Amino acid sequence: MSGIVWLASYLKSGNTWMRLALASARDGGGAVDINRFGGADDTISASRRHFDSVLDIDSADLTADEILAARAAAYELVAETLSAPALWKTHEACVAGPDGRPIFPASATAAVVYLVRDPRDVAISLASHVGATIDAAIALMAESGRTVSKATRALPLQLEQQVGSWSENVESWLDRGPCPPIVVHYEDMRRDMATVLRRVTDGIRLPTPAAAIERAVAATDFTVLRAQEDRFGFSERPETAQRFFRSGAAGGWRDILSPAQSARIERDHGAVMARLGYR
Repeated sequence: MSGIVWLASYLKSGNTWMRLALASARDGGGAVDINRFGGADDTISASRRHFDSVLDIDSADLTADEILAARAAAYELVAETLSAPALWKTHEACVAGPDGRPIFPASATAAVVYLVRDPRDVAISLASHVGATIDAAIALMAESGRTVSKATRALPLQLEQQVGSWSENVESWLDRGPCPPIVVHYEDMRRDMATVLRRVTDGIRLPTPAAAIERAVAATDFTVLRAQEDRFGFSERPETAQRFFRSGAAGGWRDILSPAQSARIERDHGAVMARLGYR
């Protein structure tokens, strides 16, 4: 099976952690360098450099709609060159381009791994990530059709991405994705990463011996990742965040969020929370 394996999620839901663990497992459980990992074809869905290279164009000359319309074709061209699945991270919602065609086409897709996390914990982590208050993070999570990496005077490294609200992001991949996703709960990753990683590697047809799974779990333990970031920094950490790999806790919202903050998240996302078992 070749094509792109989409590692999809809303922000701060364990995507980078899973990506590192899969990269290690694919390498037999070897150590990972958080600033340089994965294969040559592993990237981020909205990478401007990759988009320009694949289509041999300069995206700076295109409008946002023109870029969006070309995304599916770019991924299909990539998929044609792959002899094995590539791991692509995305925080984008699974939306359609101006022509109505999904930007993540089934024809380029090998599998989808969709990671979910209790949105009450997401709010706390997102606040730290964007350098905002928890109330501001809660508001961002409820913003319908929210986009990131909009065009600025200094051309951003990533293309504009429609992330949507937390609920919109989840439902887009569960209901309108290119194929039925392997849904992974962040809380299960914290509880038993070895079992989760085995389920994912089996689901994406990545043959992985049990010993390699155990080594990959150890190589990407949160304490190991935090230590690397402390020593070398992390290229994906935004300037607004003091660190990328924080505590990684599950259920911390109970001690941090006010009753009003919890109630607002539940009011904004209650239906999807219930669907995922978070209520």
